[in-house]
This record gives sequence, C-alpha cells and structure tokens, in this order.
Amino acid sequence: MIDEMGGDFLQWLRGFYFVAKHGSVTQAGFDMRRNQPTISHQIKCLEKEFGVTLFDRSKGKMALTPEGDMFLEKVISIFEIIKEMKSEISETPLREKGEIAIATTHAIIHYFLPDFITAYRKQFPNVYFKIMGGGLEMILDGVESAAADFGIASLNEVGETNSYYEIFSTRPILVARKKNPYFRKSPTLKQIAGAPFISFPQSSTITTLIQNRFSKEKLDLNVILVLNNFEDVKKYVGMGVGVSILDDYTITDADRDKLDIYKMDRFFKERKYGLIIRAKKYLSPHVKAFIKTIKPDIEIG
Repeated sequence: MIDEMGGDFLQWLRGFYFVAKHGSVTQAGFDMRRNQPTISHQIKCLEKEFGVTLFDRSKGKMALTPEGDMFLEKVISIFEIIKEMKSEISETPLREKGEIAIATTHAIIHYFLPDFITAYRKQFPNVYFKIMGGGLEMILDGVESAAADFGIASLNEVGETNSYYEIFSTRPILVARKKNPYFRKSPTLKQIAGAPFISFPQSSTITTLIQNRFSKEKLDLNVILVLNNFEDVKKYVGMGVGVSILDDYTITDADRDKLDIYKMDRFFKERKYGLIIRAKKYLSPHVKAFIKTIKPDIEIG
C-alpha cells in the first residue's frame, strides 16, 4: 500500500534540494522562481511530514542536520528515478531536445571538450550543454549533488559514492620562454626550484602533485605568480616572467614555436583523467551517447 502524502510533495522536495544545495532560502527561491515564504513553507511541511529537523538554522545559514544529509541522498535518488521514468516511458529519441551537464576543470573545457561537443552537436543539434568549470571540490560537489551528469578530472582516490572511468592520459611537462636563461638541457628538480615559478591555485590537482614531488626532495618552489588558467600561464611564461609545469595535452603547435618544453617523465608519472559518475546515477540517452562520443569502447555499469 502507498501512503498518502499531503500537499504538493514533489515541490516540497525540490524546495528542500535547492536550499540544501545553496544553504540559503533566498538563493533557492531564485533558482526555483519562488518567493522566500513559499520555500520556507515547503521545508516546514517536509519537517512536519517526517517529524525531523532537516536544517540547523542557528548559525544564520541553512546547514543540513545529520537527518537532512540522509534525506538529501534519498531526494536526489527520487528525482533520478523520475528522470529515468520519463525517458523510458516517452522513449525520447536522440533527435529531440536534451541537456548534458558537465563539471570539470577549465583546462578540460578549453582543450579537451570542444572537438567532442562540436562533433556531437552536428549530429544532435537540439542538445544543450551546461558546463561548469572549477577545482576538484567543485567538480565532486557537482557530481554528488546531481547538478552535473558527470565530472571529468584526475583523481587519486575514488569514494564509495562514485564510479570512475579512465578516458585519457597526460604527462606533466616543464615550459619556459624560448632561449630561456634558466636551463640549457633537461633540468633537475633543484634547478627548477631555483627559477621563478608560476603556479596554479591550491585547488588544482596538478599543484598538489608538483608540491608533493618537490617536498619529497626537500625542495621549495620559488612561486612568484599564481594563475588559474593554462592560457594565462603560457602567456606569462612566454614573456619570461617565470617557468611552469603543465599537462602536455594543453600544449598546441603554436606553443611549441614560443616555448622551450622539457619532458618530466623521470620525475612524474603520467596522469589519468576520467569520468566521475555518481553511484546509481541515471544517465539519459543523450548523456550516454555523448560519453560514447568521447570514448566509444567505454562501458558504464
């Protein structure tokens, strides 16, 4: 027997999801195009329906209680099931409208995705892409909250709540201005540490990789500039401001004409990039087709 639920239960759940996502009733209202009293009423109705407190309101922000955390997992699963039901019942063909949401790094957006998106949209022009760029924390949050269908990043460890599928490999390389004054041949880590270094933010996985490698040799990098964009880094390197270590997939033919490039294989292993997908995540036909565009032989469990 299915229990009766009061009011517009699914709208209550949507209100809860957006408040949990933003930690704010005001921001949830913007996303849902509802006023604050409406959203607050939805939360109160849910708490009354289930007899629990979903948010801690004592610190001026809507922070999830332990019960709220558990409830959020269930709510995301409910909406994933609804999406699956809609797709299977309507049997929407790939030629119809669809959306693909991706959370990844700015470098993946700039260097890796464009060719795949262009090819996919030539075949399926009615598909809308929503791409979020940022650090690993943002990517994992997008996957966990179901704001993204999948993420693309380099991961050292995969949590129990996600699945990970490798899609390509890259190698860290050192770049410096052409005819730079720092190195004449393949440099050592000590020589690199002695040069002015342009780094990425701490949120970048390559920054952690680089720092750990130099720390292992008890060396400190001479960081003189921090930038969060690969193109900006290459521009400043080309101007002679400093040197940097990048993933090789971000290097173009034009870059090779302007930069001295040194392999770092003796110091760094290749880095694996992969798809991060929330466990039991429903993937629409559009999303599955795009993943196959990226890697035809991939098998999503």
